[in-house]
Amino acid sequence: MEDDLRQESVKRWLRGRFGSPLRFYDEIGSTNDEAMRWATIEEAPEGAVVVTDHQIAGRGRWGRSWFSEPHTAIQFSLVLRPRMPVDVLGLLTTALGLACAEGVEIASGVRCGLKWPNDVVVSDRKLAGILVESRVTGHMMDVAIAGMGINVHPPSSEPPPDVSQRATSVLHEAGVQATGKRPQRAEILGWVLDSFERIYAYLGSGEGAAELIERATARSVVVGKDVVVRVADGSTFEGRAERLLPSGALEVLVDGEHRAVHVGEVAQLRAS
Repeated sequence: MEDDLRQESVKRWLRGRFGSPLRFYDEIGSTNDEAMRWATIEEAPEGAVVVTDHQIAGRGRWGRSWFSEPHTAIQFSLVLRPRMPVDVLGLLTTALGLACAEGVEIASGVRCGLKWPNDVVVSDRKLAGILVESRVTGHMMDVAIAGMGINVHPPSSEPPPDVSQRATSVLHEAGVQATGKRPQRAEILGWVLDSFERIYAYLGSGEGAAELIERATARSVVVGKDVVVRVADGSTFEGRAERLLPSGALEVLVDGEHRAVHVGEVAQLRAS
């Protein structure tokens, strides 16, 4: 498996201001932790990115761990200074998911879906995950760290059973879909950052947010399905996912009443 993910190769694929300045690590505990430290202590500017070949203490939502092998995934964190209300954090996560799906598709030809709130999927298997962590001043986000992990190469060894049954990779899906493309990790990262920079530019406007929700809905594997939703306290409820709201929340029809879910996850979905 030949794949050159180095600071120089990443820089060759950068097109805009996102990705500069850049810090690359062969191995690191958590790119989100390093990016937050860089942003809050050293005042890293918006667009700064931390990239690693291997993350040994990566995490997902609600403290879950992120499994990866060296040389197989793209793992990075982007520093943002959005000055947006904290209640639209879900919209930022939606924008990142859309950028990931579009960037992967440009680079590899693989058509990706979005599973609310923070997964990029192909054929019901997870391709990428997103974790946004923020520092808040009053009701506004002062700093947001957008972390993303994208599986590019299939693992060389057998992952844990719960991972192997639910995960996939860009190159595996490119083979299944016969796209004829085998991009390297730096290329995919460059396209994802380029896509997100264009989306982020109009994220604060009502018109731009509406377009974002429309594009994300077109890729959603959740909207229109009967779902089981798990919320932060561990409890669940069932309903029909009706639509994505302008805030990035999911609107679910529960016993004839609409419920907006701002913090939660779809634990199960099935066709209506």
